[in-house]
Amino acid sequence: MQGVRARLAIATAAAVGILYGVQGLTAALPSVQTEFGVSDTALALFTAAYMLPAVVFAIPLGWLADTLGRRRVFVVAAVLFSVAGGAQAWAPDYETLLALRFVQGIGFGALMPLTVTLIGDALRGAQQLRAQASRQVAMTLGEFAMPLIGAALLAISWRAPLAAQFVLLLLAVGGALVLDDEHEPGGSSRAYARVLTGAVRGPGMGGVLIAGFLRFWCKFALLTYAPTLLIQERGASPLEAALVVSVASLVAAVSGTQAVRVLRRVPASRLLATAIVMSGAGLVAIAIAPSWQLALAASVLFGVGDGWLMVMQNSIVTEAAPPAVRAGLIGVNSMVRNAGKLAAPLAIGAIVLVAPLSLALVAVAGTAWALVPVVARAREFDDVLGGHVRKDDDGA
Repeated sequence: MQGVRARLAIATAAAVGILYGVQGLTAALPSVQTEFGVSDTALALFTAAYMLPAVVFAIPLGWLADTLGRRRVFVVAAVLFSVAGGAQAWAPDYETLLALRFVQGIGFGALMPLTVTLIGDALRGAQQLRAQASRQVAMTLGEFAMPLIGAALLAISWRAPLAAQFVLLLLAVGGALVLDDEHEPGGSSRAYARVLTGAVRGPGMGGVLIAGFLRFWCKFALLTYAPTLLIQERGASPLEAALVVSVASLVAAVSGTQAVRVLRRVPASRLLATAIVMSGAGLVAIAIAPSWQLALAASVLFGVGDGWLMVMQNSIVTEAAPPAVRAGLIGVNSMVRNAGKLAAPLAIGAIVLVAPLSLALVAVAGTAWALVPVVARAREFDDVLGGHVRKDDDGA
């Protein structure tokens, strides 16, 4: 049991720590933009360069974790993430900064899916759902704190939030001490690909994966451009803008703790669809709010939807994954989710060339709403988690 607890602890610590690569730097983005003299469109590349390798390399990194073992991949990825991240503070130009963000994104692309995989390795059923919920709640509490930490460091220098990423080298130390390289025995690469493809193409999985994309399509629109909108067009300070983002995360943490309770009464597919509708509505309200105070109120609605979605989507994929390709399927899920993180800033960067930033955020929400019917059709998974929760309640 101590071994399981240690693995869950390092998985949660890593999931929270690497959030700093985006959320901790949110408040610093306007200063980075000013320091390097880049446009709103070019600023989108700061997030895009970080997310691109997590999209491109997610499946190969998952395969490495399944075939070489969790510890090796975890430790190397943690070192890559922290060193490339901290070095950004001394980037001489914007091009070098983007190159370091790309390298850091490779580490991120390996680490974040592994934090989900490690929980799936240790627990199944209702226990897995609750552990994923605990991980997600810890992450949302981290999302609340990270922008505030970044804003506080920004008072020292625009470089300080970037340099602080060196602290995350501690994750590599923890992974080396706690994890092992045990993994499922597998056959050829072709056999692995066949099993993984079957899992991805399974009934309903497409809708679940799209739900993951839409969560981060909306969330990264909020993280990347809401602070800029609030500071430049609504008169908010960096700290006030960070507070809007942080409150959305805090509400998501509270909402996530209630996902298991809601699942007892609402089918999983309906809960996923409802969560996307609420997140989109919150994003629209933030975009059109005339003041940062009203945007702060709107962030509550966004947070409720995000909290339900964050727990349900990961848990369904983890529970449905065959053990031999668990890291691979979670890697596919991560690739799709990271595609949402990558696409949202790029789409907004393109839209602002011809329309106001507030309208671009509304367009992101509208796109999410348009895909809700696809998510709602993922009824094959209504009993994957709901059944486990009800059985657990009956056993109690």
